[in-house]
Amino acid sequence: MKTRILTLGLSFAMTFTFAQEMKTFTKDNYTIEYNTAWEISEQKIQPSIQFMILSDESTQANDKFRENINLSTESLQGQELTAADYAKISLDQVAIQIPTAKIISNESKTLNGIDCQEIIWSADFGNNMILKFKQVIFVRGGTGYALTFSSSTAEFDTYKESANKMLGSFKFVN
Repeated sequence: MKTRILTLGLSFAMTFTFAQEMKTFTKDNYTIEYNTAWEISEQKIQPSIQFMILSDESTQANDKFRENINLSTESLQGQELTAADYAKISLDQVAIQIPTAKIISNESKTLNGIDCQEIIWSADFGNNMILKFKQVIFVRGGTGYALTFSSSTAEFDTYKESANKMLGSFKFVN
């Protein structure tokens, strides 16, 4: 009996210890929840990047890479594309620009009622920098969206659960 109570108590303690506190970021026509241990940045490192959610700086101690989630957008200039069409165009560009890229998975899914394409791929960028990406690609209102989690392959699984929770919270608000 004491063992069961101790096990139950430890289970509850672990649940609360590993529960992630979340904040909400809203911009334009979308919202996303992010882990409070991470920080939001609207700094435009590229014109298409709408925001980045960056892991704590300490996460780069072992692998020299700071995990992040970003959203990039692109006007489709009147083209009527599905998420699968837009994903194929994106993957073709990746193959041209990053010859070491390897597609791990490419699946049709639904995210909060929106048809999307979920792609996981990795690439060797040299200098022992092998990165892994999980992208959720969708199309809405004449715009292509790519919501991307980026990590070193060494730490991808460490941050996958937290990243999935953040990616899964993305919604359009109008």
